[in-house]
Amino acid sequence: MEVAETHCAPKKLQTTGVYSVVRHPQYFGWTLAHVGMSILLSVWYSMLFTPILIALICLISKKEEDELINEFGKEYKDYQKKVPMLIPKLWSS
Repeated sequence: MEVAETHCAPKKLQTTGVYSVVRHPQYFGWTLAHVGMSILLSVWYSMLFTPILIALICLISKKEEDELINEFGKEYKDYQKKVPMLIPKLWSS
């Protein structure tokens, strides 16, 4: 069984705005939302799922990044060296 692609290939690498702070802002947001809702609703046992969530996000991100390296090559590798994958730097180096 084949799954249809639901997005088109990017024409240009986006490195500005939120993408200048973290390479996968949507996954960072999902993690923050999960932790925040767990705390807000006092559902502490849901925090047990957090390591699994992060592991899945890392696997998905790795696959996406492999595809982006195939698409953009050295440009994406240089971007990877400058911008963190999931956790934004709160300090400048």
